[in-house]
Amino acid sequence: MREFVIQAPGAALAVRESRLGGEPLLMLHGGPGVPDGMQMTVAPLLPEMRSISFDQRGVGSSICRDGRYSIAAYLADIEAIREGLAITSWHVLGHSWGGLLAQVYAARHGDRVSSLVLSSSSLGVGPDWKLTKREAFRTSRQRAGLWGTVRFYCYGSGLGVPGSVRSWAMRHVMTETWHNYFPDPRQAPDPDEQWLNGCSADAMIRTDHAVSREDPALLSGLATYAGPAMVLYGENDIFGTSADIVRHRLPHAAQVTLKDSGHLHWLQNEEGYREALRHFYSTHRQSLV
Repeated sequence: MREFVIQAPGAALAVRESRLGGEPLLMLHGGPGVPDGMQMTVAPLLPEMRSISFDQRGVGSSICRDGRYSIAAYLADIEAIREGLAITSWHVLGHSWGGLLAQVYAARHGDRVSSLVLSSSSLGVGPDWKLTKREAFRTSRQRAGLWGTVRFYCYGSGLGVPGSVRSWAMRHVMTETWHNYFPDPRQAPDPDEQWLNGCSADAMIRTDHAVSREDPALLSGLATYAGPAMVLYGENDIFGTSADIVRHRLPHAAQVTLKDSGHLHWLQNEEGYREALRHFYSTHRQSLV
């Protein structure tokens, strides 16, 4: 794996690339407000691919210089990486919030998307983004129980306090959220410490505000995307039946429900996730056949 920095309008992006050869695969991590974890978790499931990932603006080792966290800013970052690596088109795989970015990117730049995989994607922008949050909070409350929910909201209150308190609160909020991605939070492993250290409450809050105000028409172009696509959710995912919003947006896509998995497939059903991804890419990448 090699690591390097690409300059984008208003941001310096920490980029990781699994190898120099192979068809390029852009991996967009979840969040918002958390750093990349896909290079260490999902990329190894597809060793033949040239997996490219990055810390999104303002998180991990990436810097946001202009304070912008709009969808347009995120898309400009993706394009800066594509142009910086002289890539004409690439496969795109987005997880959770990254799945929403992948949807918008395919809607705007479908000619640059060789194939599209939406892995437990967030539902959309504007009203659908608000529904995304409601569904995730509903699942978290059910799994955390009374005291876990009280603990979560106590930590969350610290996000409004600047400085070290906000950083401390963000670490605990993301730890609670991570645990609640598992059917039994008490049995969940703790998140990686380095990943937690790269989380940013500022990036999370600013992105949330921006995406909540976006026009749903932003995704209208996705109806014209005719390339290969797969929409995958875990049978115990956090969005419930609301995931049908995304499934209906891409009716021609392969629709997969991954058994024995929730939101973090590489931990909850690694073998099933690997098989689903490899089956998809074996059809759409000649050297995997």
